Amino acid sequence: MKKRNITEFQILSEIVRKQPHIKQKEIAEVLGITVQGVSEHVRSLAKNGFIKSRGRGEYVITDMGMEHLKLWIGDFKDYLSEVNQNLYRYKDTWPAIANEDVKKGDKVYLYMHKGLMYISKTKTTEASAIVYEDGKKGDDISIHELEGYVDVRKGKVIVLKIPPKVKGGTSVVNVEFVKKIMGENPDAVIATMGTVSAVLLHKLDIKPDIRFGVSSGITNACTRGCDVIAFVTGKMTENVLNEIDKNKISYTILDAELESND
Repeated sequence: MKKRNITEFQILSEIVRKQPHIKQKEIAEVLGITVQGVSEHVRSLAKNGFIKSRGRGEYVITDMGMEHLKLWIGDFKDYLSEVNQNLYRYKDTWPAIANEDVKKGDKVYLYMHKGLMYISKTKTTEASAIVYEDGKKGDDISIHELEGYVDVRKGKVIVLKIPPKVKGGTSVVNVEFVKKIMGENPDAVIATMGTVSAVLLHKLDIKPDIRFGVSSGITNACTRGCDVIAFVTGKMTENVLNEIDKNKISYTILDAELESND
């Protein structure tokens, strides 16, 4: 993000925290910039319709400003995630999972699989490292001297909408359709929200990876490169979709009810 956008994000954040009783001098003191600098940004924010004056130098955020603040928060999350990933490169050693037997001093390549870091001597990627110790396939291995960048694509979500009990619950779920989706996405992380969804997975002998803090769990999995199948009961779908939208994650909604897939 541009420096100007960051400053305006901070000003909007301060207005949200303390509105309507906040003045430019207070904002300047918190952000460590001049009152003149705050005034310039405030004029820009007001001109764009993000804030409005309540008189006597007091300001409140508008609905438009709130929407832009939410977008900026999403951008900051992506930016900070990238910075954090780059900082992580400078650790002395990294833990990773060996895709095959390795020996100390081997050059290996790094890649992500289901949210975990793997190393391989044969699967070439843009990121490489040196093995710090001998190990067998499947062992946790220490690596160092990282070079390059581990490409982590943002995962996608399939939201399987499960009918609530008042609409029939598991008795009206198209089980074959659900199995088909599962078969087409064998490496997906499985999330479940709601009693009916939990019962359905139990009947299918599927153990979910995410049961609690589901909305944030889904977004965290996607930012680590995992695709997710989310079994969500009825109206709970809206809460999940709001969090996915906020984090700019691609998704598909599928109805698991029998009549919807006949």
